[in-house]
Amino acid sequence: MSPFLTSKENIALNLAFQWQGECRINRTFAEYLAIAKKIPSIEALYVYINDELARIHASGQAPYDICYFKKGDRGHWYAPYPTSLSRETIRKALKKSGMLDLKHWKAS
Repeated sequence: MSPFLTSKENIALNLAFQWQGECRINRTFAEYLAIAKKIPSIEALYVYINDELARIHASGQAPYDICYFKKGDRGHWYAPYPTSLSRETIRKALKKSGMLDLKHWKAS
């Protein structure tokens, strides 16, 4: 598993933060810790994220297409903005970002 978030994992994490009315970037450790402690269960996130993605799809206002390419490719291709994400994608987004570990972190 790559340590970097995929495009879909980034979308999942953005929506998880959005649900809490928070922004993902430029936070102190204490702020990230407080946000992580408030993150609901993966099942609750799954329902919220997929409801949001369905709403975005229904509005016809997808913010962007996902561009895929890798080293050595002679070209690139686009995939539409997702209409749903799996529980595993959401779990990986939380794990790779460190939010899952922070959620269960205990100060010594």
